[in-house]
Amino acid sequence: LASALYKLNSSQHGAAIMIGAGFSRSAAHHVSGEKMMPLWNDFSKKLAAELNPNDSDLSFLDPLRVAEEYRAYFGQAAFNDRIRSDIDDNAWRVGKLYKPLLELPWSEIMTTNWDTLLERAAKDVHRPYYTPVTQPSDLAWAPSPRIVKLHGTIGITETFICAQEDYRTYPTKFAPFVNFARQVFLENELCLLGFSGDDPNFLQWSGWVRDHLAGHARKIYLVGALNLTAARRKHL
Repeated sequence: LASALYKLNSSQHGAAIMIGAGFSRSAAHHVSGEKMMPLWNDFSKKLAAELNPNDSDLSFLDPLRVAEEYRAYFGQAAFNDRIRSDIDDNAWRVGKLYKPLLELPWSEIMTTNWDTLLERAAKDVHRPYYTPVTQPSDLAWAPSPRIVKLHGTIGITETFICAQEDYRTYPTKFAPFVNFARQVFLENELCLLGFSGDDPNFLQWSGWVRDHLAGHARKIYLVGALNLTAARRKHL
């Protein structure tokens, strides 16, 4: 990974990183000093409890299905407001882990996070200089390296990718992001940080690369305290 990151081998394009909510949970600080950034499962349980207040067993939830039902019942505007309220982007501050992460020479940074912490942290990093990309049209002008917000951004976009229908229509509505991600996967070693690797878009893109490159596909490094079982590790 280090060799690819610093392009020590002339055959390597570099290394890209995909950052998930686990990184924000570890690195961000709430103004109260008491809260931790909610993970996707935490958010899903809140939605499910609001939909079915009498159901105490929330251990077998399908998060995408729950989000879809919540949106169908309460409406898109209420769903977006719930996301903004739960994340409460203005109440979070950049922690000390952001700067050293961004000072590494990533070829591209991708994230599924809705918060703006990466973009805020990047303002204090001048080498490399990262360009934020919050919507597909930004790809037409934004130079690399970029921080690409694949699933929406609080305060900027009105679309947050988190429900079944969002993933089903993503290849059509966000085709430039799909093509961008595939190209990144093709050319770079990839590091996943605070990211479980279960995201349907990620599985589709990495599967597409394997289908076309087989044994020549670039390596993907899954980094985290994941407590993987032997079977899970073998599967990955």
